Amino acid sequence: MGNEVGQIKASPNINIEFRTLATTAIQRSERGIVCLILKDTKKTTKWNTLKTIADLKEKEWDAKNAKYIKLVMHYGAKKVLIRVLQTGENIDDVLGEFKERKMHWLAYPGAEQADDQKLVTWTKQVFGNDGAIGKTVKYVSSFANNTDHVAIVELGNTGTYKSIYGDFTAQEYTAAIAGLIAGMPINRSADNFVMSDLKEVDYFEPKLGKFSLYNDDEKVRVNYGVNSKTTFDSTWKKDTRKIKIVEGMCFITDDIRDTFKNYWLGIYINDYNNKMNFCSNVTKVYFKEMAPNVLSGDYDNKIEIDLEAQKRLIVLDGKDPEEMTEMEILKYPSGDDVFLTGDVRFADTMANLSLVIKM
Repeated sequence: MGNEVGQIKASPNINIEFRTLATTAIQRSERGIVCLILKDTKKTTKWNTLKTIADLKEKEWDAKNAKYIKLVMHYGAKKVLIRVLQTGENIDDVLGEFKERKMHWLAYPGAEQADDQKLVTWTKQVFGNDGAIGKTVKYVSSFANNTDHVAIVELGNTGTYKSIYGDFTAQEYTAAIAGLIAGMPINRSADNFVMSDLKEVDYFEPKLGKFSLYNDDEKVRVNYGVNSKTTFDSTWKKDTRKIKIVEGMCFITDDIRDTFKNYWLGIYINDYNNKMNFCSNVTKVYFKEMAPNVLSGDYDNKIEIDLEAQKRLIVLDGKDPEEMTEMEILKYPSGDDVFLTGDVRFADTMANLSLVIKM
């Protein structure tokens, strides 16, 4: 369904698009995009894209970088964007470019602590802190500590990561963690996941806010698939420490945002009926199909016109919303602004078992 340029439509019909997005969610979620930052003595092209391991021409890359790329692609990321830092370039020079590129996970395996901190700060800024998600990019770091942010994953194990691709430091192995999460379907979590490329890792005592691995006989497993979030409130609840939950939030944010941009923005009249049509398609079609793998099937997931935002708009126009009915408030013209609010509950996988057997 393409946009008809220049035509203002009276009523939208986007339920097919939302249904398609929902029914393909699992397949699309396991094909995330990783952006890898590298310094290479052979590659002079700034931006490089690899979609399969067959796209990797090892002779064109420094040996260590070829290994980083293999780590990322081992767990099934859809696409690997590689930004090669040129001679004289530093990390500050490329952050603006990252804003314009679609990516889900970011890793800099060769980063020193100073550059790593810059990426942590940048990721937090573009993702957002107040509950309104901006750019849905997340970053994996081995240097970061006590970041307390849903978009930062702190890799806890130090020492040597013994992989089938060679031995790696913790910061180098962040490439694999980014690839792992990008390639994971949204209907499962990283909890207890087997790291099939690893032979052994150093012991790490599990801690809140740390993504850690552990040796289990001859396998290496993920302990808990968590980000660095350790403090919670009414905006960032306890569940948002889980990567699966935040991935679901980002997934739905991107889907609704992209659909609005591609099928709505500049095309439909901004009136009450069209707002309700949009809300109905999200709630009754998209949200319904996203349960139970992403959204809870036991909850009334919905979006609706934001009554409180409409009231604030009315006050700014010099009128008193208290003298109006709720329907009059909801129908009050909002120019080209669309104020919506959502109420959803995200689904997680089983992790903690408490079993009492009485005899």
